[in-house]
Amino acid sequence: MQADWVKTLPAHPRRRDALIAGFWLVVGAAAWAAGFTGIWRQLAVIEAPRWWFLVTLAAVVALLLVRSRMPLLALALGACVAFVDTLLGASLAVVFAFTDLIYAAVKYGSAGAVRILLRVAGAAAVALAAAVVLVAPGHPTVAVALVQWGLIVAVSGLWGWNVRAERASTSAELARRHASDTRELRTRIAHDLHDLVANQIAVAGLHVEAAKLQAAKLGRPEAGSADGRLPVHDDRSAPGPRPELAALTQSLERAKSGTDRAHHELRGLISVLTLVDEADSGAPANAGEELAALANLLPAGRELRWVGSAEGTIGLALAGEQAARVRILLRALQELTANAAKHGSGDVEMRAELLGGDFETAAGRPLQITVSNPRRPGEHAAPSGTGLGIEGTRVLLESVGGRLRSSADGASWSAELELPILGARGRRATATEGKR
Repeated sequence: MQADWVKTLPAHPRRRDALIAGFWLVVGAAAWAAGFTGIWRQLAVIEAPRWWFLVTLAAVVALLLVRSRMPLLALALGACVAFVDTLLGASLAVVFAFTDLIYAAVKYGSAGAVRILLRVAGAAAVALAAAVVLVAPGHPTVAVALVQWGLIVAVSGLWGWNVRAERASTSAELARRHASDTRELRTRIAHDLHDLVANQIAVAGLHVEAAKLQAAKLGRPEAGSADGRLPVHDDRSAPGPRPELAALTQSLERAKSGTDRAHHELRGLISVLTLVDEADSGAPANAGEELAALANLLPAGRELRWVGSAEGTIGLALAGEQAARVRILLRALQELTANAAKHGSGDVEMRAELLGGDFETAAGRPLQITVSNPRRPGEHAAPSGTGLGIEGTRVLLESVGGRLRSSADGASWSAELELPILGARGRRATATEGKR
């Protein structure tokens, strides 16, 4: 039971921080009772009774309660407490507790917070070096104490940085293994679906088609038995096909329609799995050429109209994006363009806009693309499409955080997709995280 409680600590930061704060409170109280106060009396500028060190200890322990949930705030306030404690002469307990705040800030802080800490640490190092040079000739003991403080802070920060780097490296390795295992699983599933399911459905469809032919042959009045004699239940006087054969033919028609639809949907699912694997491979995609080639999906005499700066907007959004996201979005646009031509008539229109900002501040903002086509029954042709289908396209977009909505009425067919993009700042942050 106790071992299970310890294992759950990483998932409960409040409990973990409270445990650490309690530990430092006990250690600090013991150090205070043992007289480990005023360890740097040469830095003291305030004469105060020893119980003041209990006040600074209580203050720093209180900040330890939020060490992993608000690390930067806890460190900033902890630096103020440590500064006051140093002006009193410094106590060993507060110094040690403050090093834990430094460690937690570097380990748990966000990427932006850590960059701020690096700048502050650099400025503090320069100030410390200048202070040591200035006070060393006249007050060598003060210079030694300052150097000791600087080394303690540096070791704590490097300790936290090392743990943070190891955690990032482990997470990256686990993510790589997970992606590899997932890709292998998708490949195996696609292979099994193709060989074990799709082929069997296709064979079933062929048998149904053969049964339909046999039923049609038996339904003809002139159909006889293999030896030239009429079937036992043949009724030449009955006009048209026999009722039981007509019902059988209708059932076979429905069965064939079902197998054809199942085969089509299964092929679409296999295409989705295959495309995700291709996207994960990181193979580069030429967005400009792919966008220009969308017009080739339309029948002769019909055009793809880019409304406003839609083509340029999509190109800017895809610039610098991950290769997998680019390939998935381009494949989705191919399917939507083909479906617009299939379900509508006339020219296909495509609109695009970045919602809520520009491309420099677009991290996480959605790129919205709308594909539409008017409907005039009987005037549109049905191109072959890309084999994914609307549902398969929706699954693809959801795999990268996007979404898809499609609708059709008597006047038009339209589809709208949204895909969050990284944006310039988001791409820089992602690159920084990757290097770290």
